[in-house]
Amino acid sequence: MSLLSADLALGRQRLYFHTSETMPELLDRSVDVVVTSPPYNRGKHYHPGYSDRQSQDAYLSLLDRVFRECYRVLRAGGTFFLNVGDSGTDQGKAESVVRTAQGAGFHRHQTLIWVKSLLGRGHFTPVRGERNFSNVFEYVYVLVRDPPPRLNVLRVGIPYADKSNVGRYRSSDLRDAGNVWFIPYSETTGASVKKGHEAPFPVELPLRAIQCVPGAARVLDPFAGTGATLAAAEALGVEGVGYEAFPRREVIRRRLETLISVPPVILLPELERAVRTLGTLLPPDEPGGGPALPPGARWDEARSVLRRLRSEKGPGGPAPPTEAPRQRQRPGA
Repeated sequence: MSLLSADLALGRQRLYFHTSETMPELLDRSVDVVVTSPPYNRGKHYHPGYSDRQSQDAYLSLLDRVFRECYRVLRAGGTFFLNVGDSGTDQGKAESVVRTAQGAGFHRHQTLIWVKSLLGRGHFTPVRGERNFSNVFEYVYVLVRDPPPRLNVLRVGIPYADKSNVGRYRSSDLRDAGNVWFIPYSETTGASVKKGHEAPFPVELPLRAIQCVPGAARVLDPFAGTGATLAAAEALGVEGVGYEAFPRREVIRRRLETLISVPPVILLPELERAVRTLGTLLPPDEPGGGPALPPGARWDEARSVLRRLRSEKGPGGPAPPTEAPRQRQRPGA
């Protein structure tokens, strides 16, 4: 693959501004990881030249051609992370997409759940009206060319909450984080975050996926969009290849030139524990309050959890308390 042949080349990343229905720039079995989120065919505005309201047959036929090319270029033992979601009023779209990938030759290995919003944190597109609940998650299908795959799940592992388990299952204080990934958008997906694209996914999603594949040296995104997958690849020091038939060149360039840091894994158990802990610290007469505790009881744990949540939220997040709250006196006490 020649540097001069790319329509846009930055760092280790190469972009080709044509459809990924054919990818002549890539040799057979020359890619280690595919991470992508195809158009959803729900009327989103991606580009004036592209209709996101095709017939179901035309939409799946397009995906079939792209997925067959992905199958051709993915190496034996490589992994394909396919992100697609339903909407509150359009259930079953994700299943039809993953079945199309299976028809192209891929084996369906596992389904991950990408949670976009939990306990009020994160953002999602709300459903209008009162007939359906809003979808706050999407699927990430783990597909392989030649099973079984090799995944290094501990690269995105988390410490044991119960330290007595260290040595029982593994020698290190690290365990599998599970198949539910809580990766919220750091901001609402308005114009400042969409950056010229209707449905970008956060860079943390491809960051985590790429790290799971041992020896990943080249990543492909056949629907590059704003370049989130390639930005993740650049942050990890991995070569990336993207295809985008309707590119916003300056948007992609700015995305790739923005320094991306590898964030910590957001732990669902810690969020839940934070809520429970803070609940016990509230006086019993307040909503969500628990039993009265002596001043400072479990405050070290609460402060530690809040400090971690603040570090994940960023410098603008709430500062953790520096001392235990004073126990409020009940009326008549």
